[in-house]
Amino acid sequence: MKFERHHRILKELSISGVVKVSNLAKSLKVTKETIRSDLNELAGQGYLTRCHGGAFITLDSLDNVAKNEIAYVLEKYESAQKIKKGLSAMKNNVCVIGSFNVDIISYLPRLPSTGESLLADKFIFSPGGKGCNQALAASYADSDVHFITKVGSDHFSDYAINFINSSKIHKSVIYQTKETQTGTATIMVNGDTGDNVIAIYPGANMTISPDEITTQKEAIVHSDIVLVQLETNYEALQQTIRLAQKNDIPVIINPAPYNDMVNTIIDNIDYITPNETEAGLLANMAVNDIESAKCAAKIIHQKGVKNTIITLGSKGSLAYDGTQFIYSPAFPAVVKNTAGAGDAFNGALASGLAKGKSLASALCYASAFASLAVETPNASDMPENDSVLHRIQGSHYKLSLLTKSRSRL
Repeated sequence: MKFERHHRILKELSISGVVKVSNLAKSLKVTKETIRSDLNELAGQGYLTRCHGGAFITLDSLDNVAKNEIAYVLEKYESAQKIKKGLSAMKNNVCVIGSFNVDIISYLPRLPSTGESLLADKFIFSPGGKGCNQALAASYADSDVHFITKVGSDHFSDYAINFINSSKIHKSVIYQTKETQTGTATIMVNGDTGDNVIAIYPGANMTISPDEITTQKEAIVHSDIVLVQLETNYEALQQTIRLAQKNDIPVIINPAPYNDMVNTIIDNIDYITPNETEAGLLANMAVNDIESAKCAAKIIHQKGVKNTIITLGSKGSLAYDGTQFIYSPAFPAVVKNTAGAGDAFNGALASGLAKGKSLASALCYASAFASLAVETPNASDMPENDSVLHRIQGSHYKLSLLTKSRSRL
């Protein structure tokens, strides 16, 4: 990010000879303090002269060494961008097989007790479903996404098709059935804390067949990673994993909503991403802090999972590859709705891994992405990639790497 800003600053100076702090801050979408720091650093390197409100450069007054250095910086950046674009074209494809639900969301002063009726402060009707949300997240994280889902033949299906086709999702295959309705999720959200309870009717999501998955073999085998959840039927899920593994495509399973059958398909799975509750069910133990998450991750790893990533809400996330733990703290956020946090995290994680990022780097990006997602009112609202990078840059984020033998952070 800083290298890109320095390139932009020097390029502007080489064209106009002068730059203003306010204009640079606006065009680069950073604070004025950041621009002042950049200008001071470049001035210290002899590239420019600071003045009130900005900086200037007189190319004629520079010696050949300085001119060559500026030319080198500009050329180096342009070369890096070409390489980056080439790599993006080669690796950045995410295939998401999963659900589409229509979310019916009520915002309440608090979550009701059993048998209690409460007046809602606000009502929202929006697209959702773990598959759709995760496909959106990966798309907003700048990956090319192929989304495969199934809906009914009702009013909600028209809504689903129109939304997906007009969204940022690159490609989609939307199967339809007349046997049942489009999936729905009834969500109650505490308007003050963002806590929620969700009731899901899977509907058409559970009717996608192994044959329909096989028809999409090309999308699966030409992806860089496959992302699935448990809101589709077991046989289709098995077929997806079978096709991916046969062609050496890594698979992420987000085991939500939890079902015991997941234990029969996780052997040799590349990544699994349970939250605290799901990790506890997988490991048959309570998970409520980092230490218990470490114990659960070891147990899950023994079931054949290569990489276990446990999301811990406001406590961050913990990854385990059988050798070391990676603890990723949560980014600070002004929480409005936590309903889509896990989906945002999973989609962003898949995007990072598809681009060839290390697990640690992908975790950092996914954590920042999720922290911005919970600041929006709807589970399907996702942040732009630039906003995520800006949050990472402006934070004091620090990963902790722990060997298997250590027991405490």
